[in-house]
Amino acid sequence: MFGIQAGLLTLLVLSVAPSRAETRTLHDITVGYLPAVRGENPDRQGLAISGAIAMAINEINEDDDLLADVNLVLRWNDTRGDTVLTTRVITDMLCDGVYAFFGPESSCYVESIVAQSRNIPMISYKCSDSRPSSVPTFARTEPPNTQVTKSVISLLQYHKWNKFTIIAEESWEIVAKALKEEAQKANESMSVMHTEIMVDSHECCVRNLPCCHSSFLYQVVERSKKRTRIYVFLGARDTLNQFMTSMQNHNMFENGEYMVIYVDMMTYSPKESLIYFYKQPDSDGGCQNQPGFDEKKARSLLVIVSTPPSSGYSKFTDEVRIFNNRDPFNFTTPPFFGNVAFVKFVTIYAAYLYDSVFLYARALDQLLKEQPVLNETVIHQIASNGTK
Repeated sequence: MFGIQAGLLTLLVLSVAPSRAETRTLHDITVGYLPAVRGENPDRQGLAISGAIAMAINEINEDDDLLADVNLVLRWNDTRGDTVLTTRVITDMLCDGVYAFFGPESSCYVESIVAQSRNIPMISYKCSDSRPSSVPTFARTEPPNTQVTKSVISLLQYHKWNKFTIIAEESWEIVAKALKEEAQKANESMSVMHTEIMVDSHECCVRNLPCCHSSFLYQVVERSKKRTRIYVFLGARDTLNQFMTSMQNHNMFENGEYMVIYVDMMTYSPKESLIYFYKQPDSDGGCQNQPGFDEKKARSLLVIVSTPPSSGYSKFTDEVRIFNNRDPFNFTTPPFFGNVAFVKFVTIYAAYLYDSVFLYARALDQLLKEQPVLNETVIHQIASNGTK
């Protein structure tokens, strides 16, 4: 009888004993998120992927084994993808005591220098510019565009295509330069016959420049077609479509003598494979069912693209959509989509954003566990030290 009473007493004590999470003192660490929600950048991601950072922070804060003494607090501002506005947001957050930054999108070199000036870590989930890689307080989960040059050179070498022409939009100019340098190092017989740097198509039309007209790309093809058989195209998909159409108008696909190599930094999706040929393909049919489909044109395009995510990725994107609708973002679906089967597309950048938060959390957790004495001062010093 006594043994039973003792067992019941032990069970009672265990049932009312507070958990470690309830007894420890949590120290708030505020992190800054720098998305592009609105603005003129056509490739802004804020509306689609922001739920990923809220999801990651929620999981980290609920994990007793990861950052056991820390509570991550999210602060965010829409940077609109503008360098000046982003810099102002960063300085305001620095004055308010933010310990780390996630972002920004697209433009990140100037911003990384600003963060470095205060030794604050910055992890970008969408910045293909290679220049910030030399900044000691900067890290990234999206590889720089220049990294793809090795894949392009490998493809050219495999087919023994030693002479080629580069057609690139301004945002890819650094990659074009890196590709030329990589070609010179790879093979003495490999050479770039011609390089054409164009204003980005979106910027062309916004400023109503001559490059916005279809005849511009026709002239680009006219200037280069006699000097090359292989084109490496670096730019937007829409511009690729126009470029391929211009080549088609020159009858360059009839005998299979020309080839276009296109670099796409997004992940491959079989459902969207037709976007390389059509701005708005018919989703109900394959290649043969598309109006005006040209098999010779299709055979003249090679695309270097990332492998698609695993099959479990769809569950992750569903969770991101749920967190998009919650505080602090509340990016709900507009009411006029209520009567249609509309599902917001979540890009691979959501995974990059999610991974960037866990990258910071795990690195900080390891550093804190290595400390012989852990208090609020030590936590705050390490959390904001970008060179640790």
